[in-house]
Formats: sequence, C-alpha cells, structure tokens
Amino acid sequence: MTLYEMLIRTTIGFIILYVLCRMLNKKLIAQMTFFDFVAGITIGSVVASSMLMKDVPVLIGMFGLILFCFYTFLSSLGAIKSLLGRKVLEDEPTYLIKNGQVCEEGLKKVRLTMDSLLTGLRKKGFFYIDQVETAFLETDGTITALAKPPYLSAMQKDVFNIQASRGTAQAFIIDGQILSTSLKLLGKDTTWVRQVLQANNIANIQDVFFAQIDEQGNLYIDKKSDSAF
Repeated sequence: MTLYEMLIRTTIGFIILYVLCRMLNKKLIAQMTFFDFVAGITIGSVVASSMLMKDVPVLIGMFGLILFCFYTFLSSLGAIKSLLGRKVLEDEPTYLIKNGQVCEEGLKKVRLTMDSLLTGLRKKGFFYIDQVETAFLETDGTITALAKPPYLSAMQKDVFNIQASRGTAQAFIIDGQILSTSLKLLGKDTTWVRQVLQANNIANIQDVFFAQIDEQGNLYIDKKSDSAF
C-alpha cells in the first residue's frame, strides 16, 4: 500500500466516520448500554480494517460501516418508539436493593457479586449498606442508590446536628460463609457470630446472605429468605 493510497483511505474513513457519529448523536458516549459499547468498538474496528487492509476495497469497507451504523440507528429508534423494543434492545434497570433488603435474585440476574455491589455503593458515598433504601444496576452498567430518609443529605436546619463517625464497616458473613479474616480484624470468633444470629432469631448461618458491623456496633443482617420482589 502506497502512502497516497493510505492518505485517501484515511481521509475517506475520517470523513464518513465523523458524519456517521454526528448522525448517531452522542449516545455512544453518554448513557451507553452494553450494546452501544460493543457497537462503538465495532465501528472503530471496521474503519481501521478499511484503512489498513489493502485486500478490502475502501468502498466496500465504507459501505459496511454505513450499513452497520444504519442498523445501530434503527435499534436506537426502535428503543425510543416502542416499549417492547426498549426492553428487548436495552433491557431494564435491575433491583439490587429494595426496601433496604439485598435482592439476591437481582444479583444473580446481572451476575454481580456482593463485593462488587459494596464497591459500587462506596463509589456513590454509601459505606454502610443499612443506609441504602433502593439500589439499581442501570442499563449502562452503573449502580445508582437512594438513601433511607434518615440518611438523606442534610438540609440547612440540620447542619449543626453533628453525629459521631461510624468508622469502617466490616462484613463478616457473605452468602452463608463466615469470613474468618474479618473476624480476626474485629477481634471476634464464631461463638460471637452465633450469639449475634441467635439474638436476631436466625438459627442457621446458611440462612444469612450478608452481615456486617461498624465500629459503633451497628449490625446489618440480610437473610437469603428476604423477598423484595
């Protein structure tokens, strides 16, 4: 491939890609769904192949690019115009926490671990899961959360109501399994865990999906049998 041919291919690819991206608007950047992410990668790959592979005629490559972008545009249009199309093409937000209870079925549906949920909540400023009223996994893959009423952002009349820090919350049970490392950090043992569960009318550790305690001794226990749907 000569430099002149590379110049022609690159110029044509740049112009067509720029026009198509303007037509697709900014959805491939903002509010990206998983399909949008894959579509963006595919569009870039098609353009790169058309520029670098001399065995692929530039017109054929650009036609494939235009056709793929047209299908992407149709899918976006279908999601806007039809509720059924929106559910099929973009899916729906999934409950991860509802009414203050972790939705185990929601986690399984989106293949999200409890550790990943906790990480997502911490990024939103929730270091204590018992402060969360509702949490969703949105269609763009981000976690959004709503605090319980007592933990909503303070209004001006509440500014001088200062409370002591609860410190770092430590999980000690996840999916029915006791985290021995966490117990060592807490200075506790399995006897303490059984006492805690007994005090909360829980007979079997296997019935607990998630449990944590903060430095002030505030407990949060979520049972597998909770039904939030």
